[in-house]
Amino acid sequence: MPPSCLTQDNDATSGASPERARHEGSQSHQDGASSAALERCVADLVNAVDKGVADEVSPYNLIPSEFNLLRVCAEGPRAAMQLADVLPVDASRISRMVTRLVNLGLLRRQRLRSDRRVVLLHLTDKGRDLTSDVSERVQTHVARLLHGVSEREMRAFESVTSKIVANYATLKESE
Repeated sequence: MPPSCLTQDNDATSGASPERARHEGSQSHQDGASSAALERCVADLVNAVDKGVADEVSPYNLIPSEFNLLRVCAEGPRAAMQLADVLPVDASRISRMVTRLVNLGLLRRQRLRSDRRVVLLHLTDKGRDLTSDVSERVQTHVARLLHGVSEREMRAFESVTSKIVANYATLKESE
């Protein structure tokens, strides 16, 4: 299935003078078509990344969100409550995932002696090995997705993404 994102060839500023392109580009965020294009592009990107990651983690009897939880815990012990801040999953889903990963022998829980309400999550040796193996597979998948994407294009993508994420953070703070 071809991607639904607009390409540079379809862009309204294609072929325009640089000054006109800058002017039109600065107004494009107000345009409903730009909003729809962003939604399509994000959906296509998420689909390409998520389905590929799902293909890489499924041989390990994991789903992408469980792998992401393991990857966060690979950075160091995490309080279970912190995971809701860094993963796009609600607290009850995180609790179920943690229980499953503990039962699979990939994570272990540790209560803090100073505050028994706090549960720290640690990767087991098995969890560390699996996370490392799967991370390599995922990195290979992402490298394939980035084939033909120049460093300049990647920097532009990161810049636009950072602005959108910052705008979202500002919106959430004002609520």
